[in-house]
Amino acid sequence: MNRYEIKYTLNDMPEGYIGLTTKWAKDQKEALKYILKKAPSKNGLCTFKKGSIGRIISVQEKNER
Repeated sequence: MNRYEIKYTLNDMPEGYIGLTTKWAKDQKEALKYILKKAPSKNGLCTFKKGSIGRIISVQEKNER
C-alpha cells in the first residue's frame, strides 16, 4: 500500500480554494476511486462522492521512511 496526496478544487467553494486529502491505496486509480463517484471526464471535471463538482489538480505518491 502506498500513500497518495490528492489536491483538488471544488466549484462550490470560493475562488482559489485548493483541497487536500491523503488516501492509502495500491495505485493512483484506486486512490481516486475513494473520493470520486466515477472517473474524471475528458475536460477534467469530476463528481466527488459527496456530490460536489470539481477538478483534480494532482495526485502524488508520498513515501515516508
